[in-house]
Amino acid sequence: MLDALLRQNPLFSQLPAAALDTLTDNIGRRRVPAGETLFSQGDVGVECYVILTGELEVLTYVNGDEHRLDIYQPGQIIGEMALLDRSPRSATVRALAEADLIVLGEETFKTLLSLNPELAMSMLRSGTARVRNTNQRMIANLERKNAELLKAYQQLQAAQAELIRLNRLEEELAVARRIQESFLPRSLPQPDGWQMAAYSRGAQAVGGDFFDCIELSDGRLGLVVADACGKGVTAALFVVLTRSLLRAASQAPWIFQGGMVLDAESVLTGALWLVNDYICREHAESNMFITLFYAVLDPRTGDLAYVNAGHNPPLLVTPGAAAIAETGEGTLPVGIMPAQTYNVLRASLGPGERLVAFSDGITEAMNTSGELFGDDRLHLALREEAHMDSSQLVSAIIARVDAYAEGAPQADDMTLLIVTRAGSGPYGQPHPGML
Repeated sequence: MLDALLRQNPLFSQLPAAALDTLTDNIGRRRVPAGETLFSQGDVGVECYVILTGELEVLTYVNGDEHRLDIYQPGQIIGEMALLDRSPRSATVRALAEADLIVLGEETFKTLLSLNPELAMSMLRSGTARVRNTNQRMIANLERKNAELLKAYQQLQAAQAELIRLNRLEEELAVARRIQESFLPRSLPQPDGWQMAAYSRGAQAVGGDFFDCIELSDGRLGLVVADACGKGVTAALFVVLTRSLLRAASQAPWIFQGGMVLDAESVLTGALWLVNDYICREHAESNMFITLFYAVLDPRTGDLAYVNAGHNPPLLVTPGAAAIAETGEGTLPVGIMPAQTYNVLRASLGPGERLVAFSDGITEAMNTSGELFGDDRLHLALREEAHMDSSQLVSAIIARVDAYAEGAPQADDMTLLIVTRAGSGPYGQPHPGML
């Protein structure tokens, strides 16, 4: 029966009957179930195999990954390379489908080659073709890897260039932040019987909020809290522009106001008209505007004249925070409508009373649930910390806002200005804390 099987195989079909009988006495049979390994890469090879039925796959492993090199069909010989060069198996062979194999030892294999020179030539051609195919695959893989490496190198170069650009941008923003911070007052004036403190922090590298205290003629003070629309560099540029124009128009009446010492209403309306007119005329295409609260305080009397240009209404707080009231409503923000008129309102700060001006970054600070800090929590802080002086109170409110929003990103710039007129309460003397 084995003779008949061998006669059906091209490797043995041309052998003389006597030679075939000699081979039959020296060959074995082996069945390999599907999924079973015939031999593994690195094994010592002392046999080769002729496939009668079934399929075998040739595998190799690179960095732990399995790669299929070839599939062998019935009639083909497999594993002969280890017998030819006496080297370990160069690959792993596994049955794809149950295989019936003829097993040829080294001596039997040599006999087969001597009896069938055409088989030796066929194996040489087959081996050469495999080497050629392997080389082509290696070259193709190398070309693919080289292309991947080139692409990765180009991406790395682009990433490095972007990193350099971002680092340079961060450095420039850090410089811009220091410059912007230098525009805030280094210290606030502390007239006799008054305490003034303020704080400002941007949500980004540069912010769109600012506060200011402009020293006017006759000891009066211009108090400003402002918020440019948007955040970042564009808002910061408008902050610088607005602050510079507002200061120039307020402090130089000999240029802008005919050299006269003007009343509070004229200072307020004249300065705001100049700023609004310039922004509307020169920067209308930017669609930028700025909300601000600008008040002129006379420390001698406590009289307060103010304009609210679209800003959060500041709070007037009585001694001990027994009552908290919003200042009057205002007009449109600066930079929206040319020839805007500004209504000047009046109030008065008596002994122990406070003015609390802030940007919406305080009341609209959000916690991790998206809930706002809100006006109620601000009022509660003013009541619970009513014993504090201006500097202490600014620190306490900012601490409450930060604690409330802990874990959530700062959504907007935060600015807070508190002016307190001394009275008989515990905050009657200035506190050497914040500005």
